[in-house]
Amino acid sequence: MTDSKRNITSSWLTTGQISKRLNNRPETVANWIKKGLLPAGITPGGHYRIHPEDLVDFCEKNDYKVFDEWKKAITPLTIMAIDDDPDIIRAIVPFLEREDRRVFGCSDVAEAGMMLVKECPDLVILDLQLPGTDGIKIASLLREHAALRDTRIIVLSGFIDQNIKTTMQDLRIDYFLDKPPDFEKLNECIDESLNNARPKLAKSFD
Repeated sequence: MTDSKRNITSSWLTTGQISKRLNNRPETVANWIKKGLLPAGITPGGHYRIHPEDLVDFCEKNDYKVFDEWKKAITPLTIMAIDDDPDIIRAIVPFLEREDRRVFGCSDVAEAGMMLVKECPDLVILDLQLPGTDGIKIASLLREHAALRDTRIIVLSGFIDQNIKTTMQDLRIDYFLDKPPDFEKLNECIDESLNNARPKLAKSFD
């Protein structure tokens, strides 16, 4: 069964990726799709893409090995936005939400600390200027917490001087963006941060 209207994302798999792991041919995977055994989407270019959840379900039903990376891909990436401006949160969250992401925000600094520990997000979008503290201090706490030290961080700020840039590099912050952010650029930064190796230095996104 195929569906050209499904929202295909980067987490979906090609027939080649699947056949390589299952030690068969891409044509075999394509035949499963044609016979209606394995659900798939179709790209604008006419290529099959398979959602990890559909693949895991197919493999479990047909006694094929299920690989860990397929199971992990079923769980949406978690993104948390921390900003004391509720309007920013209300704008960012729906814009960034999609099938392979769970996005939530917090405008209360005290609550944000508890939510970070509870949710252990994959990426945090962090306002540099916060009441009673600042984004650098929160980033420092993330790096000191065992469960959060590898969290990707994108900083938002209206002004960042060289001293702050140096501190951000030491804290392994992935990107910093001017505030208010260009949401399209923010989205690109998120994809870069979550899909690629961590940049050696924090950088702005131009």
